[in-house]
Amino acid sequence: MSKGEKNYSDYVKHLSNLMSGMLFLAGFTFTVVTIILTRLPDSSAVQSQLILLFFAAFFYLLMFLASHFAVEVIYYCECIPHLSRRTKITNTLVALVILLVGYALPLLFLLWDLTLLATISGLIWSFFPIAIFLFIYMPFQKWRRNIH
Repeated sequence: MSKGEKNYSDYVKHLSNLMSGMLFLAGFTFTVVTIILTRLPDSSAVQSQLILLFFAAFFYLLMFLASHFAVEVIYYCECIPHLSRRTKITNTLVALVILLVGYALPLLFLLWDLTLLATISGLIWSFFPIAIFLFIYMPFQKWRRNIH
């Protein structure tokens, strides 16, 4: 590395650690929701549903931040390959998995006949993929077009 180039490896490690932490907390939050649903004597009580809604919103925020850090790391990579058909398919499948993971909570709520909570959390999650598209994916695509 020449003197004029900056070494971002420590920052990339930091972002990777943040992303891992966010995904760990998201998995933990998902587990907490599942345990709460299975252990509560009356999960249809308003107080229970508000707590579950809080955990759902927290889960969605963690997923958004993990997506952000996953893309942010790429900005500091030295050599990025051209976007091939195979890479596009992989990126599409990753985005689909993230989208479907977010809809797992509303489906769990529907299993316990919490229709209002499922609807609200589903609507909240619907805003997150839009935010990911607008604030993470589109700027990344613009940046990627400029480097190649």
